[in-house]
Amino acid sequence: MTYTRFFSNKWAIAGFTCLLYSKSFSAFGSEIPVLKVGNPVKGELSYSNSESIKPQPQPQPQSKSLDIKVPCDKGDYLAGYVDSGDNTMTMDIIDATGKLSRRLIDHKTGKQKFYSVAENCAEIWRLSGIGEYQIVLEQRVSLAEQDLEGSLESHLESSNALLSPKVSALRESLQKGQSSDGFWANVEALGTPLIEETPSGTLMTFLARGDYRNIKLMGGPSNNHDALQRLADSDTWYKSFIVPNNTHLSYQIAPNVPQLPLSGRARRIAIKAVAQADPYNHHPWPHSAIDKYATKSTVTLKDAPKNPWLDVQKETPKGELSTFKFTSSILDNTRDITIYSPAIDDSQNNRDDAVLLYIFDAESYIDTVGLPTILDNLIEEGEIPPVTAVFISNPDGDARARELPANPVFADVLANELVPQVNKRLPVAIPKDRTVIAGSSYGGLAATTIALRHPDIFGNVISMSGSFWWKPEDQAADDKHFVASEVIRMDKAPVRFFMSAGVFETARGESSSNGILGTNRHLRDVLLAKGYYARYEEYGAGHDYFSWRGIIADGLISLFGSKE
Repeated sequence: MTYTRFFSNKWAIAGFTCLLYSKSFSAFGSEIPVLKVGNPVKGELSYSNSESIKPQPQPQPQSKSLDIKVPCDKGDYLAGYVDSGDNTMTMDIIDATGKLSRRLIDHKTGKQKFYSVAENCAEIWRLSGIGEYQIVLEQRVSLAEQDLEGSLESHLESSNALLSPKVSALRESLQKGQSSDGFWANVEALGTPLIEETPSGTLMTFLARGDYRNIKLMGGPSNNHDALQRLADSDTWYKSFIVPNNTHLSYQIAPNVPQLPLSGRARRIAIKAVAQADPYNHHPWPHSAIDKYATKSTVTLKDAPKNPWLDVQKETPKGELSTFKFTSSILDNTRDITIYSPAIDDSQNNRDDAVLLYIFDAESYIDTVGLPTILDNLIEEGEIPPVTAVFISNPDGDARARELPANPVFADVLANELVPQVNKRLPVAIPKDRTVIAGSSYGGLAATTIALRHPDIFGNVISMSGSFWWKPEDQAADDKHFVASEVIRMDKAPVRFFMSAGVFETARGESSSNGILGTNRHLRDVLLAKGYYARYEEYGAGHDYFSWRGIIADGLISLFGSKE
């Protein structure tokens, strides 16, 4: 894409490419296709309405599946993608008993990436859905090609490691020749991570047990995939942090992270192949997760926000969800738009204080965050007025990364194409000062920049951990405050802000100011200096939907609270 200054009224020029599919075999023939690097699997999963077991009032599409063989050796790193256009696909790894071993792609459209480490090469990969697809294996990296020696060295215990009292006591026991079994029996009963009060503050210690080449932490009070260290030559691994008492976060343990002969993001992203729930943690989330790789472990300390709006209440009236397809010829894609309508009677449809919420990353906010339930509870308790929510989905991961970061083409499509379609479906018009656009990460960046470009439509912003470190490719590398600079340059717009960041969202490397935390603080200061209404909150959290569940409620109450 050729970049054009975002906040100008000019359109940017974007080029788009389409993937052309070809059918290389019959999806339901006797031959099982083989997926290799350089040998993609293409085809079409079709259905026949006559195969429906029970008579249906109308023909119902039946999902089909295709089994695929992936040649490998144990420990191979396997990465690639499935591209299915507008068709919804699921891809699973099935073990020799026919049970699900892992879900690589869960009911997704477009180009979806997958990462895995081969555990049992007799397993079958199974693609399910309807329509055309292409499966591409981009990388197969054997253990012999990985930096296993360097992996071991980087996880050796250092003399200045922060030690928990309990881990220190275990070290003394091991030095006396005793077993770690008693320690781990206690850990299993109490759950992980360990929480201990020390003279330095609250100490949170993450643990793992086993004979591994390395273990890393994904999430938690760090954004740098910190390595757990091996305690002496035992089966115990640990990593400790001093944390505030309002900490609430999710994390995963990643054993034997592939050490690829690559650098940068390509090496860093390999952690996704093995990151999984901590088996000793007692608070897995979300409960709907299909396997250990989709499950996160959570911890909530005593002073963390209470968030009473998260759970379904039987007596609370439930809002309704309806979905329609939104196609843009300019963006060259189609996506689902889901509208939440609050459970109110017709007499309340004309309330002057009704709110219209647009929010990005629809699937995550509907299913993982449970925002419809949060809205049900907030409205029922009178914390906020009736809210109609518009959930905007991403066609795929590539589209998200292309559209959300200050993309003027995307902003104008939302304002000029999507908003009119939504307004036609609303029972009453809601003015701009009662309309809010919200999102997290890239979604927070998008919400901010879109509202500043179209303040005539979006009068409010909720930005959660907004990615304000982002800058256009043609901007100087040392300028890390693009949005703040634009706010300084432009005239003040009639937009109100609720912004948040987690105290663990610091920059990686030597810089302390250019991470999410630092850039959010800077933007807050610029907005306030410019005369904007900007409410800013920091939480004992990281870059995490687990905390954003409560923060989205805080933002709505801050901007539109019904109670004094």
